[in-house]
Amino acid sequence: MLWKDHDVHIPGLCPTPGCQSACAARCRECPGREPTCTSCAVRLHRNLPLHWLSVWNGDFFQRRDLAHFGFVWYLGHHGDPCPNIPVGDPPIKFVVVHDNGVHSSLLHYCHCPGRPSRLSQLVRADLFPATLDRIETAFTCHVLERFHLDFDVSKRSTQDFVRILEQLSPNDDPMSPAKDRYRDFLLASRIHRHLTTQKRAGRRHEIVIPGRDPNSITVPCLTCPIPDFNLPDDWKDIPEELRYLHRLVLCADGNYSLQRKSKPADEYDVALTTGQAFFVPEDTMRDFLNKKFNGKSKPSAPESDNVGITCTGFKVARSQRTGKFRNVDNSGILAILCDHLHFRPGATVDLYTTETWGQLDYALAAALFGTEGLLERGMSYDVVCSYICNILERFAKSHPDLLPIVQDLKMMLPKLHMHAHQEMCQVVYAFCYARGFGLAHGEGVETPWAEMNIAGLSTREMTAGARHDALNSLFNY
Repeated sequence: MLWKDHDVHIPGLCPTPGCQSACAARCRECPGREPTCTSCAVRLHRNLPLHWLSVWNGDFFQRRDLAHFGFVWYLGHHGDPCPNIPVGDPPIKFVVVHDNGVHSSLLHYCHCPGRPSRLSQLVRADLFPATLDRIETAFTCHVLERFHLDFDVSKRSTQDFVRILEQLSPNDDPMSPAKDRYRDFLLASRIHRHLTTQKRAGRRHEIVIPGRDPNSITVPCLTCPIPDFNLPDDWKDIPEELRYLHRLVLCADGNYSLQRKSKPADEYDVALTTGQAFFVPEDTMRDFLNKKFNGKSKPSAPESDNVGITCTGFKVARSQRTGKFRNVDNSGILAILCDHLHFRPGATVDLYTTETWGQLDYALAAALFGTEGLLERGMSYDVVCSYICNILERFAKSHPDLLPIVQDLKMMLPKLHMHAHQEMCQVVYAFCYARGFGLAHGEGVETPWAEMNIAGLSTREMTAGARHDALNSLFNY
Protein backbone atom coordinates (compact mmCIF):
# COMPACT_ATOMS: atom_id res chain seq x y z
CA MET A 1 0.00 0.00 0.00
CA LEU A 2 2.80 2.42 0.79
CA TRP A 3 4.46 1.61 -2.53
CA LYS A 4 1.55 3.31 -4.35
CA ASP A 5 2.59 6.63 -2.80
CA HIS A 6 6.17 6.28 -3.99
CA ASP A 7 7.94 6.25 -7.35
CA VAL A 8 11.64 5.49 -7.79
CA HIS A 9 11.81 7.69 -10.93
CA ILE A 10 10.70 10.82 -9.08
CA PRO A 11 12.59 13.10 -8.68
CA GLY A 12 14.55 12.58 -11.87
CA LEU A 13 14.62 13.51 -15.55
CA CYS A 14 11.74 12.98 -17.95
CA PRO A 15 12.33 9.76 -19.97
CA THR A 16 10.87 11.26 -23.17
CA PRO A 17 13.65 11.47 -25.81
CA GLY A 18 14.95 15.01 -26.15
CA CYS A 19 13.19 16.26 -23.01
CA GLN A 20 15.37 17.35 -20.11
CA SER A 21 12.61 18.58 -17.79
CA ALA A 22 12.12 17.30 -14.28
CA CYS A 23 10.11 14.10 -13.97
CA ALA A 24 7.27 15.01 -11.60
CA ALA A 25 3.96 13.65 -12.93
CA ARG A 26 2.43 10.22 -13.24
CA CYS A 27 -1.01 8.98 -14.25
CA ARG A 28 -2.45 6.26 -12.05
CA GLU A 29 -5.25 5.72 -14.60
CA CYS A 30 -2.77 4.72 -17.31
CA PRO A 31 -1.42 1.36 -16.04
CA GLY A 32 2.26 0.77 -16.77
CA ARG A 33 2.98 4.25 -18.10
CA GLU A 34 6.27 5.81 -16.97
CA PRO A 35 6.22 9.08 -15.01
CA THR A 36 7.10 12.14 -17.09
CA CYS A 37 7.28 15.88 -16.81
CA THR A 38 3.96 17.74 -16.73
CA SER A 39 4.33 19.01 -20.34
CA CYS A 40 4.82 15.50 -21.73
CA ALA A 41 1.98 14.19 -19.56
CA VAL A 42 -0.38 16.75 -21.07
CA ARG A 43 0.72 15.83 -24.61
CA LEU A 44 0.26 12.09 -23.97
CA HIS A 45 -3.28 12.71 -22.73
CA ARG A 46 -4.51 14.53 -25.81
CA ASN A 47 -7.49 12.14 -26.12
CA LEU A 48 -7.71 11.24 -22.42
CA PRO A 49 -8.85 14.57 -21.02
CA LEU A 50 -10.46 13.22 -17.85
CA HIS A 51 -7.50 11.49 -16.25
CA TRP A 52 -6.06 12.77 -13.02
CA LEU A 53 -2.34 13.52 -12.79
CA SER A 54 -0.48 12.77 -9.58
CA VAL A 55 2.14 15.52 -9.36
CA TRP A 56 5.06 15.51 -6.90
CA ASN A 57 5.24 18.78 -4.96
CA GLY A 58 8.42 17.93 -3.08
CA ASP A 59 6.66 16.31 -0.13
CA PHE A 60 3.81 14.21 -1.53
CA PHE A 61 1.74 13.55 -4.67
CA GLN A 62 -1.14 15.91 -5.39
CA ARG A 63 -4.00 15.09 -7.75
CA ARG A 64 -4.42 17.73 -10.40
CA ASP A 65 -6.54 18.25 -13.48
CA LEU A 66 -4.79 18.34 -16.83
CA ALA A 67 -6.18 21.85 -17.29
CA HIS A 68 -4.05 22.94 -14.32
CA PHE A 69 -1.03 22.49 -16.62
CA GLY A 70 -2.57 24.14 -19.68
CA PHE A 71 -4.42 21.23 -21.31
CA VAL A 72 -7.26 22.41 -23.58
CA TRP A 73 -10.04 20.08 -24.73
CA TYR A 74 -10.71 20.73 -28.44
CA LEU A 75 -14.05 19.55 -29.85
CA GLY A 76 -14.75 18.39 -33.38
CA HIS A 77 -11.21 17.61 -34.56
CA HIS A 78 -10.21 14.46 -32.66
CA GLY A 79 -8.20 16.40 -30.11
CA ASP A 80 -6.53 18.80 -32.55
CA PRO A 81 -7.23 22.55 -32.37
CA CYS A 82 -9.84 23.89 -34.76
CA PRO A 83 -8.06 25.87 -37.52
CA ASN A 84 -10.83 28.51 -37.41
CA ILE A 85 -10.57 29.49 -33.76
CA PRO A 86 -10.55 33.32 -33.66
CA VAL A 87 -7.19 34.79 -32.80
CA GLY A 88 -6.97 35.65 -29.13
CA ASP A 89 -10.14 33.70 -28.23
CA PRO A 90 -9.45 32.15 -24.80
CA PRO A 91 -10.69 28.66 -23.90
CA ILE A 92 -13.86 28.35 -21.87
CA LYS A 93 -13.66 27.29 -18.25
CA PHE A 94 -15.80 24.18 -18.09
CA VAL A 95 -16.78 21.77 -15.29
CA VAL A 96 -17.03 18.12 -16.33
CA VAL A 97 -18.35 15.44 -13.98
CA HIS A 98 -16.99 11.98 -14.77
CA ASP A 99 -17.14 8.68 -12.89
CA ASN A 100 -13.75 9.49 -11.34
CA GLY A 101 -14.71 12.88 -9.92
CA VAL A 102 -15.45 16.52 -10.75
CA HIS A 103 -13.00 18.09 -13.22
CA SER A 104 -12.21 21.73 -13.92
CA SER A 105 -11.41 21.81 -17.64
CA LEU A 106 -10.58 24.23 -20.42
CA LEU A 107 -12.55 23.77 -23.64
CA HIS A 108 -12.65 25.12 -27.19
CA TYR A 109 -15.58 24.56 -29.54
CA CYS A 110 -15.21 24.00 -33.27
CA HIS A 111 -15.60 27.22 -35.29
CA CYS A 112 -15.59 25.75 -38.80
CA PRO A 113 -18.28 26.87 -41.29
CA GLY A 114 -21.27 24.52 -41.18
CA ARG A 115 -20.28 23.30 -37.73
CA PRO A 116 -22.89 21.63 -35.49
CA SER A 117 -24.42 23.62 -32.66
CA ARG A 118 -22.54 23.81 -29.40
CA LEU A 119 -25.05 21.43 -27.85
CA SER A 120 -24.45 18.87 -30.62
CA GLN A 121 -20.68 19.24 -30.29
CA LEU A 122 -20.89 18.46 -26.59
CA VAL A 123 -23.16 15.45 -27.00
CA ARG A 124 -20.97 14.05 -29.79
CA ALA A 125 -18.04 14.34 -27.41
CA ASP A 126 -20.07 12.29 -24.86
CA LEU A 127 -20.79 15.36 -22.73
CA PHE A 128 -24.37 15.90 -21.54
CA PRO A 129 -24.95 19.54 -20.53
CA ALA A 130 -26.60 20.46 -17.25
CA THR A 131 -28.53 23.32 -18.88
CA LEU A 132 -29.14 24.81 -22.32
CA ASP A 133 -28.42 28.40 -21.26
CA ARG A 134 -24.81 29.47 -20.71
CA ILE A 135 -23.53 25.91 -20.71
CA GLU A 136 -20.64 25.71 -18.25
CA THR A 137 -21.22 22.28 -16.67
CA ALA A 138 -21.62 18.89 -18.30
CA PHE A 139 -21.76 15.25 -17.25
CA THR A 140 -20.13 12.54 -19.28
CA CYS A 141 -22.58 10.07 -20.81
CA HIS A 142 -20.51 7.38 -19.13
CA VAL A 143 -21.25 8.62 -15.60
CA LEU A 144 -24.95 9.06 -16.43
CA GLU A 145 -25.15 5.52 -17.81
CA ARG A 146 -23.32 4.27 -14.74
CA PHE A 147 -25.83 6.00 -12.46
CA HIS A 148 -28.79 4.66 -14.46
CA LEU A 149 -27.53 1.11 -14.08
CA ASP A 150 -26.48 1.64 -10.47
CA PHE A 151 -29.94 2.92 -9.50
CA ASP A 152 -31.75 0.08 -11.26
CA VAL A 153 -29.53 -2.59 -9.70
CA SER A 154 -28.56 -1.32 -6.23
CA LYS A 155 -31.41 1.24 -5.73
CA ARG A 156 -28.84 3.73 -4.40
CA SER A 157 -30.14 7.28 -4.16
CA THR A 158 -28.92 10.09 -6.39
CA GLN A 159 -27.54 11.96 -3.40
CA ASP A 160 -25.35 9.03 -2.35
CA PHE A 161 -24.06 8.62 -5.89
CA VAL A 162 -23.12 12.32 -6.16
CA ARG A 163 -21.42 12.20 -2.75
CA ILE A 164 -19.21 9.38 -4.01
CA LEU A 165 -18.21 11.49 -7.04
CA GLU A 166 -17.32 14.35 -4.72
CA GLN A 167 -15.15 12.07 -2.61
CA LEU A 168 -13.33 10.88 -5.76
CA SER A 169 -12.39 14.47 -6.55
CA PRO A 170 -9.15 15.97 -5.14
CA ASN A 171 -9.63 16.63 -1.43
CA ASP A 172 -6.12 17.68 -0.44
CA ASP A 173 -7.17 21.32 -0.15
CA PRO A 174 -9.91 21.71 2.49
CA MET A 175 -10.25 25.39 1.60
CA SER A 176 -11.36 24.56 -1.98
CA PRO A 177 -13.85 21.69 -1.83
CA ALA A 178 -15.57 20.46 -4.98
CA LYS A 179 -18.72 22.48 -5.71
CA ASP A 180 -21.99 20.67 -5.07
CA ARG A 181 -23.41 19.36 -8.34
CA TYR A 182 -26.36 17.49 -6.84
CA ARG A 183 -29.19 19.59 -8.32
CA ASP A 184 -27.54 19.71 -11.74
CA PHE A 185 -27.09 15.94 -11.66
CA LEU A 186 -30.74 15.37 -10.69
CA LEU A 187 -31.97 17.17 -13.79
CA ALA A 188 -29.39 15.84 -16.26
CA SER A 189 -29.68 12.21 -15.12
CA ARG A 190 -33.47 12.27 -15.35
CA ILE A 191 -33.49 13.65 -18.90
CA HIS A 192 -30.68 11.36 -20.03
CA ARG A 193 -32.49 8.31 -18.62
CA HIS A 194 -35.66 9.23 -20.48
CA LEU A 195 -33.86 9.77 -23.79
CA THR A 196 -32.00 6.48 -23.36
CA THR A 197 -35.28 4.66 -22.70
CA GLN A 198 -36.82 6.14 -25.84
CA LYS A 199 -33.82 5.06 -27.90
CA ARG A 200 -33.91 1.50 -26.56
CA ALA A 201 -37.64 1.28 -27.27
CA GLY A 202 -36.98 1.87 -30.97
CA ARG A 203 -39.03 5.05 -31.11
CA ARG A 204 -36.62 6.75 -33.51
CA HIS A 205 -36.91 3.82 -35.94
CA GLU A 206 -40.70 3.48 -35.45
CA ILE A 207 -40.39 -0.14 -34.29
CA VAL A 208 -43.80 -1.34 -33.07
CA ILE A 209 -44.70 -4.82 -31.81
CA PRO A 210 -48.25 -5.94 -32.72
CA GLY A 211 -50.77 -5.33 -29.97
CA ARG A 212 -48.70 -2.58 -28.35
CA ASP A 213 -49.18 1.15 -28.11
CA PRO A 214 -46.78 2.70 -30.65
CA ASN A 215 -45.93 5.38 -28.07
CA SER A 216 -44.92 2.87 -25.40
CA ILE A 217 -41.31 2.92 -24.19
CA THR A 218 -41.64 -0.13 -21.95
CA VAL A 219 -39.80 -3.43 -22.30
CA PRO A 220 -42.39 -5.95 -23.54
CA CYS A 221 -42.70 -9.53 -22.33
CA LEU A 222 -41.84 -11.53 -25.43
CA THR A 223 -42.89 -14.78 -23.72
CA CYS A 224 -46.53 -13.79 -23.35
CA PRO A 225 -48.66 -14.83 -26.35
CA ILE A 226 -48.87 -12.06 -28.95
CA PRO A 227 -50.88 -12.79 -32.13
CA ASP A 228 -49.04 -12.10 -35.40
CA PHE A 229 -45.76 -11.99 -33.50
CA ASN A 230 -44.78 -15.10 -31.50
CA LEU A 231 -47.65 -17.53 -32.14
CA PRO A 232 -47.80 -20.11 -34.96
CA ASP A 233 -50.00 -19.31 -37.93
CA ASP A 234 -52.51 -22.04 -37.07
CA TRP A 235 -52.67 -21.39 -33.31
CA LYS A 236 -56.41 -20.73 -33.39
CA ASP A 237 -57.03 -24.23 -34.77
CA ILE A 238 -55.72 -25.85 -31.60
CA PRO A 239 -58.22 -28.16 -29.80
CA GLU A 240 -60.26 -26.50 -27.07
CA GLU A 241 -58.68 -28.60 -24.32
CA LEU A 242 -55.24 -27.22 -25.31
CA ARG A 243 -56.15 -23.55 -25.64
CA TYR A 244 -54.52 -22.84 -22.28
CA LEU A 245 -51.15 -23.15 -24.03
CA HIS A 246 -51.78 -19.73 -25.58
CA ARG A 247 -53.39 -18.14 -22.52
CA LEU A 248 -52.30 -14.81 -21.04
CA VAL A 249 -52.12 -14.92 -17.23
CA LEU A 250 -52.05 -11.71 -15.18
CA CYS A 251 -51.35 -11.09 -11.48
CA ALA A 252 -52.52 -7.98 -9.57
CA ASP A 253 -51.37 -6.71 -6.19
CA GLY A 254 -50.96 -3.53 -4.15
CA ASN A 255 -47.75 -2.31 -2.54
CA TYR A 256 -47.87 0.12 0.39
CA SER A 257 -44.10 0.54 0.69
CA LEU A 258 -43.80 2.56 -2.53
CA GLN A 259 -45.56 5.57 -1.06
CA ARG A 260 -44.85 9.28 -1.51
CA LYS A 261 -44.67 11.72 1.37
CA SER A 262 -46.72 14.90 1.48
CA LYS A 263 -44.51 17.79 0.41
CA PRO A 264 -44.93 21.19 -1.23
CA ALA A 265 -45.75 20.39 -4.85
CA ASP A 266 -43.99 21.79 -7.89
CA GLU A 267 -46.72 22.55 -10.43
CA TYR A 268 -44.22 22.32 -13.27
CA ASP A 269 -42.91 18.92 -12.28
CA VAL A 270 -44.46 16.27 -14.53
CA ALA A 271 -43.27 12.81 -15.41
CA LEU A 272 -41.39 12.71 -18.71
CA THR A 273 -42.89 9.26 -19.28
CA THR A 274 -46.56 10.26 -18.86
CA GLY A 275 -48.75 8.05 -21.04
CA GLN A 276 -45.75 6.14 -22.40
CA ALA A 277 -44.75 3.78 -19.61
CA PHE A 278 -46.36 1.83 -16.76
CA PHE A 279 -48.54 4.32 -14.90
CA VAL A 280 -52.10 5.26 -15.78
CA PRO A 281 -51.94 9.04 -16.51
CA GLU A 282 -52.47 10.98 -13.30
CA ASP A 283 -55.10 13.27 -14.88
CA THR A 284 -57.16 10.23 -15.89
CA MET A 285 -57.21 8.80 -12.37
CA ARG A 286 -57.81 12.20 -10.76
CA ASP A 287 -60.84 12.85 -12.97
CA PHE A 288 -62.22 9.40 -12.18
CA LEU A 289 -61.78 9.78 -8.41
CA ASN A 290 -63.22 13.30 -8.39
CA LYS A 291 -66.32 12.04 -10.18
CA LYS A 292 -66.67 8.93 -8.01
CA PHE A 293 -66.07 10.55 -4.62
CA ASN A 294 -67.80 13.89 -5.15
CA GLY A 295 -64.80 16.06 -5.92
CA LYS A 296 -62.35 14.40 -3.53
CA SER A 297 -59.41 12.90 -5.41
CA LYS A 298 -58.16 11.41 -2.14
CA PRO A 299 -61.05 9.51 -0.51
CA SER A 300 -60.89 8.58 3.15
CA ALA A 301 -60.37 4.91 3.98
CA PRO A 302 -63.95 4.14 5.08
CA GLU A 303 -65.39 5.39 1.78
CA SER A 304 -62.67 3.89 -0.43
CA ASP A 305 -65.25 2.00 -2.50
CA ASN A 306 -68.91 1.32 -2.88
CA VAL A 307 -68.39 -2.44 -2.60
CA GLY A 308 -66.54 -3.75 0.43
CA ILE A 309 -64.86 -7.08 1.07
CA THR A 310 -67.65 -9.65 0.81
CA CYS A 311 -65.57 -12.64 1.93
CA THR A 312 -66.01 -13.10 5.68
CA GLY A 313 -62.69 -14.91 5.96
CA PHE A 314 -60.49 -12.19 4.45
CA LYS A 315 -59.92 -9.49 7.07
CA VAL A 316 -56.76 -7.81 5.78
CA ALA A 317 -58.50 -4.90 4.06
CA ARG A 318 -60.69 -4.22 7.09
CA SER A 319 -57.64 -4.18 9.36
CA GLN A 320 -55.87 -1.35 7.50
CA ARG A 321 -54.87 1.37 9.98
CA THR A 322 -56.09 4.76 8.83
CA GLY A 323 -53.05 6.32 10.52
CA LYS A 324 -50.70 4.75 8.01
CA PHE A 325 -52.10 7.05 5.32
CA ARG A 326 -51.33 10.27 7.16
CA ASN A 327 -48.71 12.64 5.78
CA VAL A 328 -48.55 10.83 2.44
CA ASP A 329 -49.90 11.98 -0.91
CA ASN A 330 -49.72 8.44 -2.27
CA SER A 331 -50.11 5.47 0.05
CA GLY A 332 -48.58 3.07 -2.48
CA ILE A 333 -49.24 1.60 -5.91
CA LEU A 334 -51.46 -1.06 -7.46
CA ALA A 335 -49.83 -2.95 -10.33
CA ILE A 336 -50.59 -5.78 -12.74
CA LEU A 337 -47.84 -8.09 -14.00
CA CYS A 338 -47.87 -11.07 -16.32
CA ASP A 339 -46.96 -14.47 -14.88
CA HIS A 340 -43.43 -13.99 -16.31
CA LEU A 341 -42.98 -11.07 -13.86
CA HIS A 342 -43.04 -8.28 -16.44
CA PHE A 343 -45.03 -5.19 -15.51
CA ARG A 344 -47.82 -4.63 -18.01
CA PRO A 345 -47.64 -1.24 -19.81
CA GLY A 346 -50.01 1.37 -18.38
CA ALA A 347 -51.29 -1.06 -15.73
CA THR A 348 -49.97 0.64 -12.57
CA VAL A 349 -51.94 3.22 -10.59
CA ASP A 350 -51.15 5.36 -7.56
CA LEU A 351 -53.09 4.64 -4.38
CA TYR A 352 -54.34 7.37 -2.08
CA THR A 353 -55.68 5.18 0.73
CA THR A 354 -56.66 1.54 0.26
CA GLU A 355 -57.16 -0.21 -3.07
CA THR A 356 -60.42 0.63 -4.83
CA TRP A 357 -62.10 -1.46 -7.47
CA GLY A 358 -62.27 1.52 -9.81
CA GLN A 359 -58.50 1.96 -9.72
CA LEU A 360 -57.99 -1.73 -10.41
CA ASP A 361 -60.46 -1.50 -13.29
CA TYR A 362 -58.26 1.11 -14.98
CA ALA A 363 -55.14 -0.98 -14.40
CA LEU A 364 -56.84 -4.11 -15.72
CA ALA A 365 -58.12 -2.28 -18.79
CA ALA A 366 -54.56 -1.24 -19.65
CA ALA A 367 -53.24 -4.76 -18.96
CA LEU A 368 -55.78 -6.22 -21.38
CA PHE A 369 -54.89 -3.73 -24.13
CA GLY A 370 -53.80 -5.53 -27.29
CA THR A 371 -55.10 -8.95 -26.18
CA GLU A 372 -58.31 -8.82 -28.19
CA GLY A 373 -57.06 -11.53 -30.54
CA LEU A 374 -56.39 -14.10 -27.80
CA LEU A 375 -58.86 -16.85 -27.00
CA GLU A 376 -58.21 -17.14 -23.24
CA ARG A 377 -57.01 -14.90 -20.43
CA GLY A 378 -56.58 -15.45 -16.70
CA MET A 379 -55.97 -13.24 -13.67
CA SER A 380 -55.16 -13.66 -9.97
CA TYR A 381 -55.88 -11.14 -7.24
CA ASP A 382 -55.89 -11.61 -3.47
CA VAL A 383 -59.51 -10.45 -3.09
CA VAL A 384 -60.86 -11.52 -6.46
CA CYS A 385 -63.98 -12.96 -4.80
CA SER A 386 -65.02 -9.41 -3.87
CA TYR A 387 -63.55 -7.66 -6.89
CA ILE A 388 -65.81 -9.52 -9.34
CA CYS A 389 -68.93 -8.13 -7.65
CA ASN A 390 -70.52 -5.73 -10.16
CA ILE A 391 -67.39 -5.86 -12.36
CA LEU A 392 -69.48 -6.10 -15.54
CA GLU A 393 -71.53 -3.06 -14.53
CA ARG A 394 -68.38 -1.06 -13.81
CA PHE A 395 -66.70 -1.98 -17.09
CA ALA A 396 -69.92 -1.28 -19.01
CA LYS A 397 -69.63 2.32 -17.78
CA SER A 398 -65.88 2.92 -17.82
CA HIS A 399 -64.51 0.55 -20.50
CA PRO A 400 -67.43 -0.80 -22.57
CA ASP A 401 -65.17 -1.96 -25.40
CA LEU A 402 -63.49 -4.45 -23.04
CA LEU A 403 -66.72 -5.91 -21.67
CA PRO A 404 -66.65 -9.09 -23.86
CA ILE A 405 -63.05 -9.77 -22.75
CA VAL A 406 -63.84 -9.29 -19.05
CA GLN A 407 -66.83 -11.63 -19.36
CA ASP A 408 -64.49 -14.45 -20.44
CA LEU A 409 -61.67 -13.57 -18.01
CA LYS A 410 -60.85 -16.48 -15.70
CA MET A 411 -60.23 -15.08 -12.19
CA MET A 412 -58.39 -16.99 -9.47
CA LEU A 413 -57.08 -16.55 -5.92
CA PRO A 414 -53.31 -16.74 -5.32
CA LYS A 415 -52.48 -19.97 -3.52
CA LEU A 416 -50.97 -18.36 -0.43
CA HIS A 417 -53.62 -15.68 0.02
CA MET A 418 -56.49 -18.10 -0.49
CA HIS A 419 -55.94 -19.60 2.99
CA ALA A 420 -57.21 -16.32 4.48
CA HIS A 421 -60.54 -16.77 2.68
CA GLN A 422 -63.57 -18.78 3.61
CA GLU A 423 -63.82 -22.36 2.41
CA MET A 424 -66.14 -21.65 -0.50
CA CYS A 425 -63.67 -19.16 -2.01
CA GLN A 426 -60.85 -21.70 -1.66
CA VAL A 427 -62.82 -24.09 -3.84
CA VAL A 428 -64.42 -21.81 -6.43
CA TYR A 429 -61.31 -19.71 -7.15
CA ALA A 430 -58.59 -22.34 -6.73
CA PHE A 431 -55.95 -22.72 -9.43
CA CYS A 432 -55.78 -26.48 -8.93
CA TYR A 433 -59.46 -26.90 -9.86
CA ALA A 434 -59.29 -24.69 -12.96
CA ARG A 435 -58.65 -26.21 -16.39
CA GLY A 436 -55.20 -25.60 -17.77
CA PHE A 437 -53.70 -23.79 -14.77
CA GLY A 438 -52.08 -26.89 -13.26
CA LEU A 439 -49.56 -26.00 -10.53
CA ALA A 440 -49.66 -22.23 -11.14
CA HIS A 441 -49.70 -20.28 -7.88
CA GLY A 442 -50.52 -16.69 -8.91
CA GLU A 443 -48.15 -15.22 -6.31
CA GLY A 444 -45.50 -14.08 -8.81
CA VAL A 445 -46.50 -10.45 -8.40
CA GLU A 446 -45.09 -10.55 -4.86
CA THR A 447 -41.58 -11.31 -6.13
CA PRO A 448 -40.56 -7.87 -7.50
CA TRP A 449 -41.68 -6.08 -4.33
CA ALA A 450 -38.66 -7.39 -2.41
CA GLU A 451 -36.37 -5.29 -4.65
CA MET A 452 -38.74 -2.39 -5.27
CA ASN A 453 -39.25 -1.79 -1.55
CA ILE A 454 -35.55 -0.93 -1.25
CA ALA A 455 -36.02 1.85 -3.82
CA GLY A 456 -39.02 3.08 -1.82
CA LEU A 457 -36.63 4.62 0.70
CA SER A 458 -35.59 7.19 -1.91
CA THR A 459 -38.67 7.41 -4.19
CA ARG A 460 -40.92 8.36 -1.26
CA GLU A 461 -38.94 11.61 -0.95
CA MET A 462 -39.23 12.53 -4.65
CA THR A 463 -41.67 14.83 -6.37
CA ALA A 464 -44.58 13.19 -8.17
CA GLY A 465 -43.06 13.39 -11.66
CA ALA A 466 -39.58 12.30 -10.60
CA ARG A 467 -41.05 9.36 -8.65
CA HIS A 468 -42.96 8.10 -11.67
CA ASP A 469 -39.86 8.38 -13.88
CA ALA A 470 -37.75 6.52 -11.32
CA LEU A 471 -40.28 3.72 -10.82
CA ASN A 472 -40.79 3.37 -14.56
CA SER A 473 -37.04 2.89 -14.93
CA LEU A 474 -37.05 0.21 -12.23
CA PHE A 475 -40.02 -1.60 -13.76
CA ASN A 476 -38.31 -1.49 -17.16
CA TYR A 477 -35.07 -2.99 -15.82
